[in-house]
Amino acid sequence: MKKVEGVQSVQVSLKDGLTILELRPGNKVTLAQLRTVIKDNGFVSKDAQIIARGTPVAGTFEVSGTAEKLSVSTAPVEAEGGRWRLSATTR
Repeated sequence: MKKVEGVQSVQVSLKDGLTILELRPGNKVTLAQLRTVIKDNGFVSKDAQIIARGTPVAGTFEVSGTAEKLSVSTAPVEAEGGRWRLSATTR
């Protein structure tokens, strides 16, 4: 994951089946791209907990900078600094 452009840091717990990524400001990587990397490395991607800048739009969330539209499983909650906290479902 560290080789993916825009990824600043990675923490992985195989025991918990959890990957925590911190992305660089202004990155252009999408959740779909990250899920492809996870799959290509032999793992299964499940729901994601995300903090992102963007716009909630009728059951989806459009990420600023990439225009990626995510299906959300819970309503986005506004966080500090114009960011939103949300859960994105798998496709």
